[in-house]
Amino acid sequence: MSNYIKFKHAIVLVMVLMFSACMEDEGNYDYIEINEVSIDGLPDNYEVLQLDYFNIVPELSFTLDENEQGKYSYKWEAIQTLNVIGGDKVFELSTERDLLERVTLTPGEYELYYTVKDLTTELEVHKKFKLKVVTGFSEGWLLLSDTNNGARLDMVSKVGGEFNPIYNVLEGSGIELSGTADFVYTYPYKPNFYGIYVSTSGNGTIKLEPDTFEWKSIYNLSSEFVTSQPTDLRADKVMGTLFNWGYANVGGDLYHYYNALGKFYGVKVNYIDNEPFEASPISCMELTYGGYAMFYDNTNKRFVRNSQFGVSSVMPNPAPESRLFDYTTGKDILYMVNNTFGGDFYYSNIFALLKDPATSKSYVAQFISWSGQQKHYSEIEATDFDKATTYAISPNYGYLFYAVGSKLYQYDIFTKQTKLMEDLGSEEITLIKFEPFLSWWNPVYAGMDKKLIVCSYDPSEQDGSNGAMRLYYVPEVNKQIELEATYTGFGKIKSIAYRER
Repeated sequence: MSNYIKFKHAIVLVMVLMFSACMEDEGNYDYIEINEVSIDGLPDNYEVLQLDYFNIVPELSFTLDENEQGKYSYKWEAIQTLNVIGGDKVFELSTERDLLERVTLTPGEYELYYTVKDLTTELEVHKKFKLKVVTGFSEGWLLLSDTNNGARLDMVSKVGGEFNPIYNVLEGSGIELSGTADFVYTYPYKPNFYGIYVSTSGNGTIKLEPDTFEWKSIYNLSSEFVTSQPTDLRADKVMGTLFNWGYANVGGDLYHYYNALGKFYGVKVNYIDNEPFEASPISCMELTYGGYAMFYDNTNKRFVRNSQFGVSSVMPNPAPESRLFDYTTGKDILYMVNNTFGGDFYYSNIFALLKDPATSKSYVAQFISWSGQQKHYSEIEATDFDKATTYAISPNYGYLFYAVGSKLYQYDIFTKQTKLMEDLGSEEITLIKFEPFLSWWNPVYAGMDKKLIVCSYDPSEQDGSNGAMRLYYVPEVNKQIELEATYTGFGKIKSIAYRER
């Protein structure tokens, strides 16, 4: 026991001596102050046009020596995340202090890293921010018009949050449009290829490179078929969803495409019980992964739906006690659209306008595509509706808009009230529309699908640049619509679509 106590006292003594030595050594070390670098003046988000020049000049400050000459190195890098499997791709942009280089990155979103390295201490300081590279063709409204020189594709391009017109965007693209305008349509045909379809009587249905609008024959709609088709195959309609599945209507025949299953256009799906029917190009589809496309069977005058797997079936009628109309209507289809009225964010809410060939009376039907539930059905008792040439239905309030010559009317299908909303005088209204954005949840597009698009032209002027596109805000309780923007210089606008990002 006495040995243990002596050993314990010895340990305590050693610890005291060591602590005392440390106390006595205080102040014997020399501390070297490091020249610390701070980076300021960089944005959180930076948007730049491809082939333009960066103009980023950071503000550097130093705790000791403000003279940077030869003491630091600099590096600018852009990192693009491709996908989970592909990982990141790194692009070295510059080794200069300021980033003033030409923008050669492809359009897209990047993380931009700026690194300052002290060559003496080897210490590095980093800053990062978001970079978006765009082109004049990156995003915006595409407008297909008829002009004195044939069909023409224009754009109201969005750059830096501002919209401005660009005319004849296919100039130098490798193709010249000819004939009359049919339609322009956009949707992600594949995960890595955003489809921009342009259809005319002279060219058929072509597809453009999504970032440059360059055209190659391999981009034509005919290339999406597994069966042999003419290069200038002309569709009556193309439509699709974010999930890379869609349809082509060619002369009343329906073809189904589904990228996830490797299914390309080839087999016709306008068959029910092995009986073919002529499909109207007046059609629409849900935006959900497991949704339906809605068609009208011109042969049998009935509504038909098709699943994402390409199976067609007649819309099932509800029970007699909740049935407002028969889905085999016996009427002609005038218009059909799916929208978010009633809070349906999956676009399964369908409005259809029908005309009875025997009585010439018109009707409006509202129903849900996936369940068959019928929400509304009534005769349209609106001013000069029989003379209407173009239609649109508000996704906010269910108002029916229609145009007769220069006049734009709003009809409340529930109260049966008609109200003149706009008279453009010498201009003829050629198209009205509410754009159904595929990326409807994206805050960038919040409210844009609620804007009424009105396209018009003045037939008294024949220079091919007398067309206009107007955007209106649609208020509640049948108030007068409010003009928000006007873009001019187009031809006679026949079709419009938004190129999303």
